[in-house]
Amino acid sequence: MDASSVRRNPIIGSASLDLPPMAEVIANNIDLLTQILLFFPAKSLIRFKSVSKHWLSLISDSQFAATHSRRNPRPSISGLFLSWHFPNCQTEKYTKSVSLQGHENRPTLAFLDGVGVALVRPKITHSSNGLLLCKCRYSAHSSDHYLVCNPTTKTHTLIPDPPEFSSGSVRSSSRAFLAFDPSKSPGYKVVFLGECYSNSVTNLYICVYCSKSASWKRFRVPDGRHTHEVLCGGVIYWLSHKGVVLGFDIDSEKMIEKSTNPPKIPGVALMMYFGECDGHLIFVQLNITSALEFIILEMDKDNSRWIVKFLVNLEPLCSMGSKFSYYCVLCVVKEDKEKDFQLVLDLGGTVVSYNVMNQTWNVLNDMAPGESVSYMANPYIESLSPL
Repeated sequence: MDASSVRRNPIIGSASLDLPPMAEVIANNIDLLTQILLFFPAKSLIRFKSVSKHWLSLISDSQFAATHSRRNPRPSISGLFLSWHFPNCQTEKYTKSVSLQGHENRPTLAFLDGVGVALVRPKITHSSNGLLLCKCRYSAHSSDHYLVCNPTTKTHTLIPDPPEFSSGSVRSSSRAFLAFDPSKSPGYKVVFLGECYSNSVTNLYICVYCSKSASWKRFRVPDGRHTHEVLCGGVIYWLSHKGVVLGFDIDSEKMIEKSTNPPKIPGVALMMYFGECDGHLIFVQLNITSALEFIILEMDKDNSRWIVKFLVNLEPLCSMGSKFSYYCVLCVVKEDKEKDFQLVLDLGGTVVSYNVMNQTWNVLNDMAPGESVSYMANPYIESLSPL
């Protein structure tokens, strides 16, 4: 092939082979090219940035990224960010990503290495539709500060501290959540739950940061005693001391109360897990007569009652040679909208993904005995969502 057969394409922006007529039309029509690229997953588009300067400019454009996220609001979960700290070490924390499909190319938080101090690395507190909420410190003895980042695009933005935090009457938040739904809005909200001291009385409060207005709002929660907070479908749920499921609707900024207590099933009493999966509340209860048996309950679509989804027995894990002195449920996920539940379990230091229906499992992370404690698992997806 001689040099005369190679020419410069105005859209691709580099020397290229002669294109077929239809490909030529697409390459020269920026609107048509944009519509085609919007169908590709975020991970592929990141690679496409190296095709040319024009493609880099197009895919990096915030409007294109927002449109892509809006059209692909809830792609399948790619993997998990696992966080833990080592015994006898109060400051150093470790985070790594694992793939649910066994992929080797996984995101990291290395792009946050320059944020905060080295002894207190940014720690993930919550994830939502491709974005991560992390906390960091600017000095070894400073209070926590928060940032939102996108591990796919390796971008981040700092969240301004709530005014209440500097008053001296407020303890640092007990939990922090990130609420982001690109199908509704390109903006996100950060929600803090904490305790406020006034006249020797402790009250629960909620602070909500809106990225669109870059402002905070503060709300008083009537019931100050709460446990096991969960963000699901734009509502923060928790169990009150009465066992009633309470909630705070982030969009309407109103409290809600559900009388749908988890059902009392004979032989099942101890709560193991209260969380969210695929937009539904999940409740896991342990069988008090067998340490390896538990039940998975799911809130129905109308949020009116709990449905028994699975009766689980982990005996197959033992029969396949897995030995563990204890276990806990880190999270419940679905790799695909149509696939079975995947339980992410910490088996005494070994993290596995357990398929409830098939009773098969994959090791996601294996630590030396006694080396790891306090595992946390935050799902992640690939997303171009701009910050």
